[in-house]
Amino acid sequence: MKWFLALVVVLNLLVAMYGSFKQRPPADVRAQEVSPELVKLLPANWKPNAASAPAASAPAAEPLRETSAPKAEPAVAAKPKAKEASAPKAAAAKAEAAKPEPGKADAKAETAKPAEAAAACLQWGPLDDKLLARVKGGVPQLKLKAGQLSEASKEEAAAGGRFWVYYPPLATQAETSTLSSELKGKGFDNYIVKNDDFKGHLSLGLFGKEDAAKGLAARLKAAGYDKALVQQKGQKASKTTLSFKTLDAQQADKLKALQKRLTPGIGLKSCG
Repeated sequence: MKWFLALVVVLNLLVAMYGSFKQRPPADVRAQEVSPELVKLLPANWKPNAASAPAASAPAAEPLRETSAPKAEPAVAAKPKAKEASAPKAAAAKAEAAKPEPGKADAKAETAKPAEAAAACLQWGPLDDKLLARVKGGVPQLKLKAGQLSEASKEEAAAGGRFWVYYPPLATQAETSTLSSELKGKGFDNYIVKNDDFKGHLSLGLFGKEDAAKGLAARLKAAGYDKALVQQKGQKASKTTLSFKTLDAQQADKLKALQKRLTPGIGLKSCG
C-alpha cells in the first residue's frame, strides 16, 4: 500500500513537470496573470535603452518627410511665376507713361524753335567802306527777311594820324596872348591858331606817338596849366557794323562761311 501511494506521488510530479516544459501558444501578455514572485523592481534612475529608440521611431518619421516635401514644392515654384507674370505688365506701364502726349510734344517743339532763332544773333564788323561794299555783295545769298539785317556806322580816326597838344582859349584875346607869353617863358613853345576850326586855341605841339603827346600835357599840368588837352589829328574814316538777327541754323552756317572767305581777320561776334 505504501508503494502504491509513492508511485501515485511520483506520477503527479512527472505530470506537473511535463506541463511546465510544454510550449504554450502565444497569448496576450496583459491577459495573463503575473505572479508576485516574478515582479522585479527597477531603480529610480532607470532609462530605456537609447539604441532601440531610433530603430523604433525611424519608420514612423520617414513617411512624414515623404508626404511633406511635395507640398512645399508648388508654393516655392509659384512665386517666380507670379513675378514673371507681373514684370512685363510693369515694364509696359512704364513705357506707356514715358511716351509724351502728341499735343505737349508739338507745343514744346514750337516753343523751342523761337528760342533757337532768337539766340542766333551775330555781328560783323567794324568794316570800312571798301570791306562793307564787299560784304554786302555776298549778303543776298543768306536770303534774309525784312528786319533781320541792321547796320550802325561811326567815324574813327584813320590809322597813322598824329596827336595834337593844345590849350583852350581864355575869355579874351588879350588874356590868351598873355598866356602864350607865359608858356614861352617857361619853355613851352606855342602859337595862337588862326583858322576857323580852332581859332584862338594855343597849339603846343604835334606828335607822331600818343605817349609823347600825353607826356607834354602832363608837364603842362605839373606847371599849373591843367587845361591842356590831347587830340588825334588826321582824316576821319567811317566804320560800319552789321547785325544779323533771328537767324536760323542754315542762315547762321552760311554767314560763318561767308565771313571766313571775305574777312578772315574780322570775325563774327554774338550780339551783346
